[in-house]
Amino acid sequence: MVHSPMQWKHLPVAAALALLLASPLQVHAANERSFFNALERYGADDFSGCARLLDDLLQRGGHFPEGGELLLVECTAAAGDLGKAMDHVTTLLPSGRLSAEDLLRKDRPGLNALRNDPAWPDMRKRVLAADQRRLALLDAPLRRELLARAERDQAAQHAAVDAGGGDAFRAAAPVIRANADWLRSVVDDKGWPTYALAGRDGAKAAWLLVQHADHDPVFQAEMLPLIESAAKAGQADPADLALLTDRVLLAQGKPQRYGSQFTQAGDGAMELRPTEDMEGLDARREAMGLQPLAQYKATLAEMYGRPVR
Repeated sequence: MVHSPMQWKHLPVAAALALLLASPLQVHAANERSFFNALERYGADDFSGCARLLDDLLQRGGHFPEGGELLLVECTAAAGDLGKAMDHVTTLLPSGRLSAEDLLRKDRPGLNALRNDPAWPDMRKRVLAADQRRLALLDAPLRRELLARAERDQAAQHAAVDAGGGDAFRAAAPVIRANADWLRSVVDDKGWPTYALAGRDGAKAAWLLVQHADHDPVFQAEMLPLIESAAKAGQADPADLALLTDRVLLAQGKPQRYGSQFTQAGDGAMELRPTEDMEGLDARREAMGLQPLAQYKATLAEMYGRPVR
């Protein structure tokens, strides 16, 4: 059973909150602590505190976890500084890390306030134009197919969870196998679906298909160095690298490295699978942009409605 990375309390993200332990994406621990402190403040409706921490992180050149820039815009706008929030959008648009869909449609206090600002119509045009330029550079058919297959994967996974998990996941097997076989042929033909090839959502979808292909651990292991190379080049979400690394290690009979994988114990609780160097685990998680294990367990307990240990 695959357990997804955390989702923000108010601001869902498509990715785990992660950064890569490799140049040029070297993470400084203090920066990541600032991000998670900001995340906690947002969850407590301390929008000004969240905005202040994230703005400081931005000014120091810190690397934001996937989706972190949107939280910066949200917190700044929710704190009442709409002009500065607009400035952040202008600054961050060229990076491609701001989701146009979220900026235009997400129902969040800060984003709602931003869209009600008199300056928004002009900004909306700029957001749409930037998104159109980005999409024009992608392999559109590949992206569409990746997203469609990821949607089928998630529908099958959610149906299994709703049916009680365990043996119910067997019903998802045909979808997972078909997706893995198709993706293998894509990689043979075009290489790994990077941000530049398939967009951020397409690249995330490709990772999801690999992550769920537990029936073919050789395939997962073959894809791992491709995702690692893409992440080092800024062309894949480093969180994907961390989570797939854990899957591959466990399949090889080794302890996982980042503590992302859990299993269901006999009493129904979720239990951390074997993990290397427990004393250094939170440091490794922090360096990858993942929340501390205790917080992750609390997130999983809330998400799945069962004890986590």
